[in-house]
Amino acid sequence: MKKRERTRLEIIETAQKLFSEKGRNNVTMGDIAEACDKSRRTIYNYFINTDFLYFAIIEEELEHMLSELKSIADSALPADKKLENFVLMHFRCIRKATERNASVRASFYKNYEEIERARRPIDFKEIRIIKQILTEGCMNGIFDIHDAQWAAMLILYAIKGIELPYLNHNIGSHLRENYSSIIFRVLNGILRRRI
Repeated sequence: MKKRERTRLEIIETAQKLFSEKGRNNVTMGDIAEACDKSRRTIYNYFINTDFLYFAIIEEELEHMLSELKSIADSALPADKKLENFVLMHFRCIRKATERNASVRASFYKNYEEIERARRPIDFKEIRIIKQILTEGCMNGIFDIHDAQWAAMLILYAIKGIELPYLNHNIGSHLRENYSSIIFRVLNGILRRRI
């Protein structure tokens, strides 16, 4: 990893820690510079303000999630198992991201639009991964789908619609405990398998 990328990641990790400890609105660029022993000018060379830093934190979390999801899509599992694992991993990554980042967790509940704005570019990549799984499943006779692009979009938006309830302690624990039966019904409601 190059020095510039290491410095960028160090700034992001420091900001993430400060945002979690003090709250996003209580952290300045000066606080971040002091905490990572860099000049304010260095911090500004990487990020215009704390909002851009916050979006970088969200993007880092989402890029990690994409890497996990892509490895599932590229695995040797049958397409239906890939899709199940994809959904489960999506939820696990979202939960881990919100557990690691109090500021991200707060945005999920208080300002979901902000999270969505940061996620848009990632959504397109996630839709491509789902489409890859669906296309493979159609080619192998597992799924009967007329338009994999639209099906992939519907699946992603269905998954995203369950994220907030999944993060809720009471509802989320029920979803986690009954994941297999819920995912079976959800996926079979979206996809018609050939018999």
